Amino acid sequence: MTALHGGDAARIHDLAMQILTEKQPVRVWPLLMERLTGDLPCDLAVLIDLDWQAGTGHALTGSPDWLHEAPLDALIDSHMRAHPLLRHYAHARDRRSLTMDEVADDRWWQSEAYRAGKAAIGIDRQLALPLRSRPGRIRGVIMSRSGHGFTDRDLEYAELARTLLDTVEAHETAFAKPALADSGQYRLTPRELAVLGLLCDGLTAHAIGSRLGISPATVTKHKENLYRKLRVNDRVTAIRKAQDLGLVGPPG
Repeated sequence: MTALHGGDAARIHDLAMQILTEKQPVRVWPLLMERLTGDLPCDLAVLIDLDWQAGTGHALTGSPDWLHEAPLDALIDSHMRAHPLLRHYAHARDRRSLTMDEVADDRWWQSEAYRAGKAAIGIDRQLALPLRSRPGRIRGVIMSRSGHGFTDRDLEYAELARTLLDTVEAHETAFAKPALADSGQYRLTPRELAVLGLLCDGLTAHAIGSRLGISPATVTKHKENLYRKLRVNDRVTAIRKAQDLGLVGPPG
């Protein structure tokens, strides 16, 4: 592998500094997805968590923000086993960043899985950053670019970014609050959990949007998703139920 281009190394350093100085921990993973799409660059980036043995999984967060309205979990559940990159990581002890072109043959580009992803979110030429995960699970970032593939320089950048993401993951695991429930049981994304936590702090949609770097309309959509997943109809009931379920800490 050749030495990383100076500008790329500077971007990785800048990204690491942003993470270290981020005052709102709930912003870290959305920030990472935003920076990956801008720095590489690529059209989209999605953080996924899959149970390969069960054949299920979900998208935790992604960029651009419209991905939060896309049927990502349905795509994952329907087509994850047909996805060449995911299949590779499920069966090989390989944690390198790889492109779809490195592992797929011509059958992929004619498959129902490729057509479904392309139609739903425009996903095309892909690059995967596998992260550390428990046996039987796949956790990582899938990035996509339309029209042309990824270069050797892109792969070098991806490897450095993957190391940084693994460090973030390890830090979160080490300092996680064990008293809180597993939000995955309720299929809440990190962005939805962030909104939920700020709702508990009494912030308005405008204030939440400013804190998370998203629009008030997007905050409202996340609130609607929270209410649906928690099976409630209003903010007060959502907060009480989240506290009862252990998804957020007690008041005060």
